[in-house]
This record gives sequence, C-alpha cells and structure tokens, in this order.
Amino acid sequence: MEYKTNDILINSHYFHLRQPVKTISDQVYCLIHGWSGNEKSMTVFSSAVPEDATIIFPRGTLHLEQNSYAWADIRNNLNPVFEDYANISSSLMSSIQELIRSTQISANPVKYHLMGFSQGAAISAVLSILYPEIINKVALLSGFLPAEPPVLEQNTLAHINYYIAHGTKDKLVEFEKSLKLKDYLEKYGAETKFCQEDLGHKIGASCLRNLKLFFET
Repeated sequence: MEYKTNDILINSHYFHLRQPVKTISDQVYCLIHGWSGNEKSMTVFSSAVPEDATIIFPRGTLHLEQNSYAWADIRNNLNPVFEDYANISSSLMSSIQELIRSTQISANPVKYHLMGFSQGAAISAVLSILYPEIINKVALLSGFLPAEPPVLEQNTLAHINYYIAHGTKDKLVEFEKSLKLKDYLEKYGAETKFCQEDLGHKIGASCLRNLKLFFET
C-alpha cells in the first residue's frame, strides 16, 4: 500500500504521521517510543498495524541527546509516580487531538489504538486510564504501571482490550511489573492477552506475531 508521510509540530509535540494515500480510515494508531528513542523508533512495529490505518508517531518532549528523547525524566527521580505520567500524557493527548482536527484525518469521532514500548508503554497505559471512553485497543510492550495509580470505578476499563508482552529476563523493566500491570487492568474490567518470552528488554518473534493478531481481530 502507498502512504504519505508528514512531520508536524503541534504545541510542544513533534509528530511523524503516516497515512494511506488511497484509503480513508477511521482507524488511528498512536505508537509511543520509550526512553532514548524518537518518533522513528516505533516504525519497526508498523507491520503489526492494519495496512489501511493512520499511524501517529509522537516524539518525547524530553531531549536527552541528538535523536534521543524521553517522556518522564528518570535521571534524578528513578520512579516518577502516576500523577507525573498523567500530566505528561494529558498534554500529549491534547496535542494528538489538535493534530487530528488540523489534518482532518477523520470527520468521524476517533477511537484510538495505542502501542507503547517501555516508558512509552507506561504512557499508553496512563492514557487509557485517563481517557477510557476514546481508547479501543492498547498494546503494552516491556512496560509498567507507574506507582500510585488511581482507584477507579468498577468496570471503568471493561470495553478496552489490552495486549501485554514482556521478556522474563528483562533487567530494565522487571517481568513482575507486567504482572502487576495486568492485575490492575483486570481489576477494573479490562480484557487482557499476555505474551511472555525468554528474552530481555525486547519483543521477540512470537509476541510480535501475536501482536499483529491482536490488532487484526
């Protein structure tokens, strides 16, 4: 399929946008990179997204070094809490919605699909908790739930489908954090699919295949 791409600055957020040329789709996917990545880092997961979807690749607002960005600053505070991530995520969502309006991606109300890796998975999880009414599917890869998450109303997340993938040998984000994330989401009614592999801080071939199936079905 043929695509057109644009790089757009909205407020303090820089986006790489990929849209099908000949197809208009209401499917909008937001792929969010982790610590030290950039807006091109998540393109490796584009094959897991339906061909006719629009993909938004945001760049983290924290500049680390050349072509290297992040979302939450863990250099002086290794464990930012949920509220810290919520402030970052709310700002990002405001810019995403303005991007949708300004580019006229869809004339219909948009329900977003999210995919994040590591710190980007934390951002994706927080976005789904803050804006459950506009989120459909969420893939959390090698991710975690920030500390001190909110208490939600029963079944707040019941209509959201989550895919969680994590390596059992991950030394950057311990495997146990994915289990705590799964438990929290299911506590509030979410449906989850879980994939584990005997790997470190990466996603292997098996979980990548399951990721593609998750978004196809």
